[in-house]
Amino acid sequence: MDARSDFDVLICGGGLAGLTLARQLKLELPAVSVAVVDRLVSPLPEAAFKVGESAMEQAAYYYGQVLQLHDYFKRNHLLKLGLRFFFGDSHGPLEARPETGIDLWPPQPSYQIDRGRLENDLRQIVREMGVTLLEGTLVDDIVLARPGGGGRHRVDCRAKDGQARFSLTGRWVVDALGRRRLLQTKLGLKRPNGHQASAAWWRYAGRLDVDDMAVTAGPEWRRRNLEARYFSTNHLMGKGYWVWLIPLSSGATSLGIVTDETIHPRHTYGKSYADALRWLQQNEPVLWEYIRDLEPLDFLTYKNYSYGSAQVFSPQRWSCVGEAGFFLDPLYGIGGEFIALSNTLTVDMIRRDRASELSDEAVQTVDRFLLECIYATYLDFYLGSYRTFGHARIFTAKLLWDTALGWAWFYQLFVQGPLLRPTSEMFELGERYRQLNERMQNLFIDWAAMAPRHSTYLRADLTRMPFMQVLGLELKCRRNYQQTMDVARKNLDRFEELAQVLFWQAVAECYPDHPLLKARPWVNVWRMSLNPDTWAEGGVLEPASAPRPLDYMRGNFTGVFARQTWQEVLRYELPYRIMHWGRGFVFYRLIPIFTRLFFVNKPGLFGRRLMIRDYPPRPASGAGPRLSRADTSADQ
Repeated sequence: MDARSDFDVLICGGGLAGLTLARQLKLELPAVSVAVVDRLVSPLPEAAFKVGESAMEQAAYYYGQVLQLHDYFKRNHLLKLGLRFFFGDSHGPLEARPETGIDLWPPQPSYQIDRGRLENDLRQIVREMGVTLLEGTLVDDIVLARPGGGGRHRVDCRAKDGQARFSLTGRWVVDALGRRRLLQTKLGLKRPNGHQASAAWWRYAGRLDVDDMAVTAGPEWRRRNLEARYFSTNHLMGKGYWVWLIPLSSGATSLGIVTDETIHPRHTYGKSYADALRWLQQNEPVLWEYIRDLEPLDFLTYKNYSYGSAQVFSPQRWSCVGEAGFFLDPLYGIGGEFIALSNTLTVDMIRRDRASELSDEAVQTVDRFLLECIYATYLDFYLGSYRTFGHARIFTAKLLWDTALGWAWFYQLFVQGPLLRPTSEMFELGERYRQLNERMQNLFIDWAAMAPRHSTYLRADLTRMPFMQVLGLELKCRRNYQQTMDVARKNLDRFEELAQVLFWQAVAECYPDHPLLKARPWVNVWRMSLNPDTWAEGGVLEPASAPRPLDYMRGNFTGVFARQTWQEVLRYELPYRIMHWGRGFVFYRLIPIFTRLFFVNKPGLFGRRLMIRDYPPRPASGAGPRLSRADTSADQ
């Protein structure tokens, strides 16, 4: 053991959150002394280790740019071909199921992460940076310094064999102990969040390819995706559940079952691997047939894995990062995004503390913004939403909404920097996004409960959707605070338009004879519901803004809710096919030139104006130029 016992920062837990925090601290504050205490001893197993393999765009930016590990990830982990979903009849051929996924490698990289390999490598990396890594060491207790003073926190430790006991002290202490949640338990900060979901997962040695599951598919189906579906995070979707297949760079494949506990209780699949196979035989028999004779490398399970917290940052100079603070859901792989957020905020508070610029109010403001504006909005992505998973059309609309919101708001707050200094303007705007998202998620749930069960499409791709194209390009932009807020407000207007389109689509499917369907008036989507009896009293028909054209937002769903017209084929399908010509020559060779000219490391405002029209805000009173009925009717 290192003879030193006093450090600037003590990190309890050497998993992904703790190790990435240690690297970020040494990169940004190299003079800070850091110790990481962890119960495990290197080397960690590569193929059969922890869940959490799929990294989304924000987490990938954090790993690649903030932690300066871009080249490392390209060499040692697999690039991810986005998220891919299969819906419909799970007892029929896979190739006959409606599919939502992308054809080409996205411009913003994301990764399939082999957690064992990554954590092994991070341990070596942080050691070389000067971090003290105490392996095979258990944390018995964290004794916080008295409030209001400059005292040191104490971490009581013991060797894993129980022979040696010792204590470490530090000015800052970070709980990165995962689900043990030592500080949360000690301080009474644990909070339920209402999301009842469970999971079981395991790994197989070797490659499991969804294309191989399509046993009756011809070469046309296999060639329909220009890049191999294998590299996607593949999801098999049904009411109340999803099943993942994720490739790992070690050559293994991760497979998991995730369910709404109220629909598919964990005891039906999570007590053993044999139970999981029986559940798959009943619910996803094509996958069961494919894996039935394979031997798993491991088997892990959690019941009611989702939880919240009353606090994750304290003026007493402690923080909880990763799963030591809260955990929502593995869908979309947002665990890495919250590691990025909590780690970056922790590093900034330590930086400000060392410069004597950190106030109690500043810490409390950051804590409130993370929990009230970010965590709370993400939570609504999941509460009750597993009931939408069997509906191809509805979940594809939800996927667009959820992804767009993540790119337009959360990603931009993190990458552009406003997250570090939340303002009243950010709280106000964040609350507007949260409220609209809550209404939209409730609409998806009610829509799925009432709409006819049928699928009107066989294939959908977010890269064909105009709004997603703009937001994807804007991931490359670099903006100051005011530009970030201005574009966030413009995008909130775009989300209002998107909500108008989805609201009336839901009404049309659930109430096809409703008298307002012909006119489809502009509504107050912050008060929308799918119960017409509440519209008048609830203010749904009293919009707070003036109508705007909706053609642009309707164009995102061409081929999803109805078959494409010839005009839609020319306007949307033809450009999409041109991008795929020559195995993606236009997409891979020409689009990057446009991106570098107008978006990469630029505000991107001119490029945005080329692709989307942002209307000036106008109140419902009708101030400003009037739009024709043809502009505002969703029937045009």
